Amino acid sequence: MSDTAADQTVTALQDHVAALRRDIGNLLAHLKTGATDGAQTAANRIGDGVARLYHDAAIEGCQSAKALGQQIEAQPVLALLVLLGLGYVGGRLLTR
Repeated sequence: MSDTAADQTVTALQDHVAALRRDIGNLLAHLKTGATDGAQTAANRIGDGVARLYHDAAIEGCQSAKALGQQIEAQPVLALLVLLGLGYVGGRLLTR
């Protein structure tokens, strides 16, 4: 093999290695961007889910409070006896 043929082969190999480096760099950049976008999408979904759960819990809490208030208004003596019983049991548990 002559020197010019060897030089051409080396130059071609160098060009292929440089192209491979560029392709690997592009692939890594693409993977990094994809991972970042995927993480952001997941974070957004989680945030939306938490907001929805908070909203649902707030509505359910308001409805429960309203129902409890109506029950207390309907049967105030029973409510007072239940609260006294709970206070007594709580007091006994805390003194131990």
